[in-house]
Amino acid sequence: MKSTVLFLIAALFTLAFAQQPKDAKTQRLTGIAKSNNGLIKLNSNTYNQYTEGKRNYGLVVLLTALEEQMRCMPCREFDPEYKLVASSFQKSKDPTRVFFGHLDFKDGQAVYQKLGLQTAPNVLYFPPSKPGSKAEPVKYDLSKNGFGAESFAAFLSREIGAPVPVTRPFDYFALGVKVFGVVGIAAILKLLYPYFGTILHHRNTWAALSIITILIMTSGHMWNQIRNPPYVMPGAGGKMNFVAGGFQQQLGLESRVVAATYGILAMATVALAVYVPKMKDKTPQRISAYIWTMCILIVFSALMNLFRIKNGAYPFHIFF
Repeated sequence: MKSTVLFLIAALFTLAFAQQPKDAKTQRLTGIAKSNNGLIKLNSNTYNQYTEGKRNYGLVVLLTALEEQMRCMPCREFDPEYKLVASSFQKSKDPTRVFFGHLDFKDGQAVYQKLGLQTAPNVLYFPPSKPGSKAEPVKYDLSKNGFGAESFAAFLSREIGAPVPVTRPFDYFALGVKVFGVVGIAAILKLLYPYFGTILHHRNTWAALSIITILIMTSGHMWNQIRNPPYVMPGAGGKMNFVAGGFQQQLGLESRVVAATYGILAMATVALAVYVPKMKDKTPQRISAYIWTMCILIVFSALMNLFRIKNGAYPFHIFF
């Protein structure tokens, strides 16, 4: 009987210790994350508190500059994607394994100075660490991996060795807009169907569609769809770069600039070769020829300058 009582007491003690809450830092972070949809607002003091010393948890920190005067468009672009990953992970089975912190420049200037950061956004992952050890943070490369939540979640999955889910809320408004658009387009097509024959079978229609398709393919649009690069990239002095250096990378805005440049050149060439010769008055014809020729020279010179921005060794130029 006595041995049975002692066994029950030992079992109760074991159970009590097993049910004890985790350390104080983990407990505080858990409470904050639950109350704020998985996101933990940090300042300089709490950043140092939660990233230094012993950690039996992983901590991701997004450093941004979201104030209006900072004009950090990449910060505004990545912020909702980061929050989506944080809220999705909060609904997982073990949300205390990794916490998601957010430190804005206005609340953490000392941290920016300490880390020597002059651009934003930056994402750092602090893995768990034992007492006395100092685990260096792992930086997520936004310029290489893009600003999508799925790419960021894949990075975290590799770091923590467990899947990080991304659950996007269903957008009923977008679905309604698409359905309304499809119905509207179908109604318009039905009304205009008798007039479509002439347009559909006209050679200029297919010429325009061919040019548009060529511009989309040569501008790198398909590369953007596959790699999902950032739209722009922060540069020195707070300026936004729309051209990525080297021929192995590009930005979203860069492909649109290239497409517009080639489009202007195509339009000028067609006008010079097709429409100018049809002009009956010689003086306007001559003036139009000069205008379109100068347009080709100027825009083509700008295109060469774009090549030189991507590769400083590019040797050719016209005006610039």
